[in-house]
Amino acid sequence: MSAGLNPPTARRPGLDIYTLFLLSLIFNLWGVTVGWNSLNLPGGEFRQAQTAISTYYIQQADSYELAYPTPVLGKPWSIPMEFPLYQWSVAALSSSTGLELTRAGRLVGLVCFYLTLPAFYILVAQFGLGRMQRLVVLGMILTCPLYVFYARAFLIETMALMFSAWFLVAFIRLGETHKWRWLVLANIAGWGAGLVKVTTFMLFLIPAGLIALIWLWRARPTRENGGWAEFIRVVVRIAGATTLPFVATVWWIKFADGIKRVNPSARFLQSDNLAGFNFGTMQNRFSADTLSQHWHHLAENLVWPPVLLLGLGLALTVSLRWWRPILLCAGCYILVLVLFPILYALHDYYAVANGVFLLVALGIALGGLLDTRLSRGWVVGIILAVYALQAGLYYRGFYQDQRGQSAGGSGLTAALQRVTNDNDILVIAGDDWSSITPYYARRRALMLRNGMQDQTEYLREAIASLAGERVGAVVLQGFLREHNQLRERLLAAFDMDLRAVFTWQEAVVYLPVETRIPSIRLLRQDTPSGVELAGDAVIPAPGALGGEWRLMTDLSEAEQAIFAGMNPRPVGFYSSFGPTLERHDGVTWFNAHPTTRLRFHLPAGIHTLHTRVGIINAAFAGDFAPGDVPTDGVAIELQAREGGLEPRVLYQRLLDPVQNSDDRDAQLIEVTFTLSEATDIDLYFGPGPNGRDTRDWIWLRGPLVFD
Repeated sequence: MSAGLNPPTARRPGLDIYTLFLLSLIFNLWGVTVGWNSLNLPGGEFRQAQTAISTYYIQQADSYELAYPTPVLGKPWSIPMEFPLYQWSVAALSSSTGLELTRAGRLVGLVCFYLTLPAFYILVAQFGLGRMQRLVVLGMILTCPLYVFYARAFLIETMALMFSAWFLVAFIRLGETHKWRWLVLANIAGWGAGLVKVTTFMLFLIPAGLIALIWLWRARPTRENGGWAEFIRVVVRIAGATTLPFVATVWWIKFADGIKRVNPSARFLQSDNLAGFNFGTMQNRFSADTLSQHWHHLAENLVWPPVLLLGLGLALTVSLRWWRPILLCAGCYILVLVLFPILYALHDYYAVANGVFLLVALGIALGGLLDTRLSRGWVVGIILAVYALQAGLYYRGFYQDQRGQSAGGSGLTAALQRVTNDNDILVIAGDDWSSITPYYARRRALMLRNGMQDQTEYLREAIASLAGERVGAVVLQGFLREHNQLRERLLAAFDMDLRAVFTWQEAVVYLPVETRIPSIRLLRQDTPSGVELAGDAVIPAPGALGGEWRLMTDLSEAEQAIFAGMNPRPVGFYSSFGPTLERHDGVTWFNAHPTTRLRFHLPAGIHTLHTRVGIINAAFAGDFAPGDVPTDGVAIELQAREGGLEPRVLYQRLLDPVQNSDDRDAQLIEVTFTLSEATDIDLYFGPGPNGRDTRDWIWLRGPLVFD
């Protein structure tokens, strides 16, 4: 793209061409606002949700760190892909203006798209096109369905396109004028392009490289130009415009890889591991499936095939004088499909980077009509018809996806948001590492990648990465909902109730034992669309206090009286057989038969637990029938649940009167501990080392007090 490739065309004033451009702009402005207030993310939702969830948590933390959060693969929550300039911009705009996050993301992307248009207006001028022809080219871009749909997506694509286009403008102008301002712009835009999306930047380096080769050839040392001086100056200008962007890009890739390396679930995203996926192989580069996908994206999203044929016909006839720029632009469009076959075949939004080159080629061919002897009416009519056909392609395709109104998400994400807390973690298997469910539910997640469900070491590391976090739900989707071994492992690891609470389509959801009953009540009151309570999602009848986690606020006054000897009273409890009281020698005994868990909420400060426990004689003394066995002891633990997956153990002991005669009398428990903040404290009674609760007849003998 260098001046002088073709002589300038004659410039004829044309209100009609201005009108056509205005109509194309109005169409684009209308199209990008279709469904503007909807909070769903149609088109490339996997990638949009990934960008959106990063932006959401950047905004929530009000932290603009390089190791920004993308909390879908467990801890550490950062798995940086692109440099987060787009995410920072969206978060800052939303926070400073109060604009809802999705709309802020759309607005930033759209502004970047419109800032790209002047760059291409300048670039096509390098081919010698007049003002009217350049407007025809821009009209092709504005009416393209892809740029209506994805210009306002929650994606980095248009920001990368904007930086790349302005880099190319600055690079060309630097070579023509040798002015410092173009060197500065080339570096700024090059940094932005390389950091935001290096694959887009690489595409624009193709024409930049061709231009650099032309400059070097023209400046090659000869007798006429005086030797090496000019050649060296050209080399310095090229290096000055590209070295720092290149260094910045390499630095970011290495930095991002270092962060991903720390996360056991994210190591597959390191650049070395993605090389085969990014660049493909000779086998898949020209496979029938790959070529079919490329054609689908072109014919459905970029250009209606009859328009493509018309452009080809014009390029070979009335616009033949422009064959060089047409061939160059078409070549750039095709070459990137060869360089990144899988990326462009799988992701239609990737065409935001290279589709513009095809549209420029067609726009140049269409603009060639302005130099023919056809009447102005015919020329305007043909251009208008092409724009209208492109608009029709948008209406038949992307418009149907875009026009719907949605609050965002699904019945599954609405239910998960309702039954979990803001800081809870979702563990999801069967949806690969998609950010869709975590984003709409506004929850961090550990997504267990597809194909890794039987990898013991991977599961161990992934589960261990959540140490210190509270898991609010386990979700099994698709074929993994029937994976019994995985289900059992996850439910045990995260202390989930073994009974499913609800289903949604092919997803089944399990919740912690303590939140199961309150969650069932919430979902019964207001059931999100498509959510069905599981068959065993029943609420125990009044008086049936065993086998379910119960909240004190859900009990009757008579039921709460069972805990009258405790100060403070617990906020919730679980008892396998139900809590009961007995009186012995004027002392009230509270039945703590395993498994019993009493949860108290205590303020920050120093506390001491006072209570007595004992196992009655019949549990270990006397004659036992054949096959009957005495107790193997009761495990007692005092745990601080400070928002962690693994509670902090404040006190533990095994009360075993069979092996230890001292344990046959009532034992005094006094435990002093310090809490840095208000915390839930569990007093837990569980089976002995053999896992049996046979004859584990343990009682709290007297009051239980925290002071």
